[in-house]
Amino acid sequence: MDEITEQALTNMVGVLESFLPPALPDVDQSVILIPEKVKPTGLGGYVGVNEDPESSLFGRYIHAISEITLVSTVGVNDLQRAVSNITHGLLAQGRQTLRSNGIFKLDLGALSAVAHAGSGNNAIDNRSIRFNLEFEFIPEPVESEGNIDQLEISMELAFARGKAEFLDLDFSILHAAGEDPLNSFDFLDDPDIVASSPRGNWIFNDGIGALVQNRNVRGGPAILTNAKKAGAQALVLDDGESYLARNLLIHTKIESGAVNGIGLVFRWRDENNFYFYLMSAQHNYHLIGKKMAGGYAFLEDGGINDELGYTRNQAMDVKLLIEDETFKVYLNDSFVMVGVDREINQAGRVGFLSHRNNAARFYNLHVVRFDT
Repeated sequence: MDEITEQALTNMVGVLESFLPPALPDVDQSVILIPEKVKPTGLGGYVGVNEDPESSLFGRYIHAISEITLVSTVGVNDLQRAVSNITHGLLAQGRQTLRSNGIFKLDLGALSAVAHAGSGNNAIDNRSIRFNLEFEFIPEPVESEGNIDQLEISMELAFARGKAEFLDLDFSILHAAGEDPLNSFDFLDDPDIVASSPRGNWIFNDGIGALVQNRNVRGGPAILTNAKKAGAQALVLDDGESYLARNLLIHTKIESGAVNGIGLVFRWRDENNFYFYLMSAQHNYHLIGKKMAGGYAFLEDGGINDELGYTRNQAMDVKLLIEDETFKVYLNDSFVMVGVDREINQAGRVGFLSHRNNAARFYNLHVVRFDT
């Protein structure tokens, strides 16, 4: 168990105990917390910046069961009074009080039957109460530990007013678990590749733990003067079904043994309507473009950085943040560019893209999909 989760569970036991009424004489009460599900809050656990002291904040969101055990040495009546006091004490807490203590859900789960042990002066009665809990824990730093570079991306996640859903594909982990990473994708070639182009060939290279596209699939020039960048695509499946998203964060680790286009597709509606992000080492650019009704075009505004490429055979951390009509790119946690376009506003598929690149390597894909 990681340190933040351990702190969260200890903190929550303390919060619950603070809500409990004073124990009755000769009735002992104890609280334990049983975590059922733990997930990071924000972006991989990162939720923002603490101002004083200045430091990055990390958190956990936990589904748990709290079990309160009551043991009476003076008979059942006091035991039942204690049960009533505790259930009222916890369930009567106001929403604002609960939220201020990190509790998002507190429901009565189960109430055990009264159990008896011993007899006469040595008789003991006990009963347990279970509550279902959901809570968030974000520890405040005592002293500065430094900040994550480029906090801009995490702050941008604040637009997610609704529920966030996570999809995580780490290809080496899938392979180690006996699953074929290729089964997590549909593979296709853009219908606008030239007649002389080979078809895409996607394989899993277990030696490096990467999904690899190893043919020079091409349509449109490698240079930036034309937005046409037809190539090979790998579209994500979720339990065998198309994975659809509108507002999302795509986070991936990629690498190229060649010098031309490698990147992503998003809001993919069909083979003639989608957005794409592509970077080129040979021609030193990053580009967000679109294909609408079969025609390639640049965005309405921005979406081009012609002063930055990438280093061949060097792994890169790429984040693409998609919020309504605004798209932002970060490379190795540094801001690259922003683009704006309003033409494709519906949810669509997500995946990888290679253009004129026979050594495109993709190591993982992590997607945060926002319900907005």
